[in-house]
Amino acid sequence: MNDLTIIYYTSNCENKDFEYRIRRALSKSIGKRPLVSVSQYPIRFGKNICVGKVGRSNHNALRQMQIGALESKTKYVSMAESDTLYPPDLFDFIPPRDDTFYIAKPFYVLFNQRGTKRIYAEKPKSSESAMVVSREHLLNRMEEMFNGKDQWDTKHQPYLVQHKKIEFFNVSYPVVSFKTDFGMHRKSPHDRGSYCTTLPHWGYVYDLIKEYNFENAAS
Repeated sequence: MNDLTIIYYTSNCENKDFEYRIRRALSKSIGKRPLVSVSQYPIRFGKNICVGKVGRSNHNALRQMQIGALESKTKYVSMAESDTLYPPDLFDFIPPRDDTFYIAKPFYVLFNQRGTKRIYAEKPKSSESAMVVSREHLLNRMEEMFNGKDQWDTKHQPYLVQHKKIEFFNVSYPVVSFKTDFGMHRKSPHDRGSYCTTLPHWGYVYDLIKEYNFENAAS
């Protein structure tokens, strides 16, 4: 979709080589579409807006999304997180309605933390980090959600799409989010019945870990 800006947001807490590899993969997936990166340390990626070291929280991540959306010039925006791999056809999706949050499925978490089995597990409700939405609708929701709140807050934990209209759309192969020891949340809701060690396109879990996150790939 040409009328789409990708908003990449990061607190810059993951391993630098890992985040670089994620960005390189994202660049291939989005092609020539415009990209705004909103980071807590300066990075060379699309049009970068550095907000400073404001700290990690849901609130601050959503504020970074908001800043990226305000900078975007297209009708639609899509999110991209600094620990997540995306199939290219996610960015081809055109929202049928402008009053709905559209979220891609399937979405899998790759657990790569100390003391956990190296596995993929499906996140049935997917994630806001795999979202395509009207820029205006997103900004209206954020204005409502942040009304009266501080600009930055490491304790407030808002949820963007809670109690809002959501629809899911399918992509050709799974979105994959790495769960590492450096992420904001150690746990992630997932379907225990979906545990597997191989996924379409991505392959064997240890091979993907070595390709993207080799410094945290011990068994």
